[in-house]
Amino acid sequence: MSSYRNRRIRRSDGIKAAVVVAAVIIVLVSIAIGLDQWQQSQALPVSAEATNEVVTEAEPEPIEYNGIMYTPRPQLETYLLMGIDVEGPAKGNRSYSGGGQADVQLLLVVDNTNQTWQVLQINRDSMVEVQVLGMTGEVLQTQTAQIATAHAYGDGTERSCRNAVAAVSNMLGGKTIDGYVALNMDAVAILNDMVGGVPVTITSDFTDIDPSLQEGETITLQGQQALVFVRSRKGVDDETNLSRMERQRQYLAALEEKMAQQDEEFVIRAYDAVSDYMVTDMGSGTVAELGEKMKTYEELPFLTIAGESGTDEEGSATYTLDQDSLQQAIVSLFYERT
Repeated sequence: MSSYRNRRIRRSDGIKAAVVVAAVIIVLVSIAIGLDQWQQSQALPVSAEATNEVVTEAEPEPIEYNGIMYTPRPQLETYLLMGIDVEGPAKGNRSYSGGGQADVQLLLVVDNTNQTWQVLQINRDSMVEVQVLGMTGEVLQTQTAQIATAHAYGDGTERSCRNAVAAVSNMLGGKTIDGYVALNMDAVAILNDMVGGVPVTITSDFTDIDPSLQEGETITLQGQQALVFVRSRKGVDDETNLSRMERQRQYLAALEEKMAQQDEEFVIRAYDAVSDYMVTDMGSGTVAELGEKMKTYEELPFLTIAGESGTDEEGSATYTLDQDSLQQAIVSLFYERT
């Protein structure tokens, strides 16, 4: 098997974790949403490879925020979970500029001291510094661009993931990210149908896209309906990514309920079913341990970063982060009051 493919969960690990690993799968698969067809991809210069050059902190130090002192939380684990706007199985390419955009990005932070875990949902339109790479993979410069475009650099597998990790880490002031998982968009429909469909209440008018998704109706999403529900943007609500992110959270909660109804072997079947669509640097033991923690630790509410939606001169969507909200998220995830 190629080195960039995921490490499959060994059966012994999977059975040991059983349903607890399902909590991880819920998060991993639910992020594989992809970008709707209307949005134009941002043109990127050709590059040879993505690097993992992150402005990491030498040693976290106490900080002061709004007149209050905070110390770094010890024993944190941080993982970046990505949904990529590419159809079909995950495979590398040699163009180094067609890795697909990471349209859904969730940062999972596990606090082993306080036994909690929390997810930061990152707006794919967030305008941040993204590394621009040269023909031999060196970093030529950084440019302000949608954070989703960082994954487009590289080979579509490990190199792309590392560049995406670098962009998120730098946005958070150099915080360490311990691992990543990236899923192509087809995975969401696969898991959706494996649980027998996911019931949701349609709160928006989708009839121009799919007449079966009528506002006010409660239906069980099947196959492509699930993709339409979680990825549509043009002609739905206010057409911003913020509205789409709300639907993603709605779908995630409903999928979690359906996953909880499955037998103990389901997680093994589900992981295998989406494995060809996945790229990760996390081994099976790590996933099993993470699933155990997510079952027993306290789940804290989703975090988001406030900002302002807009468009640039070329008509591409932008999301300008509110710097105070960004700092609040950093403090909440990585620090505690002294």
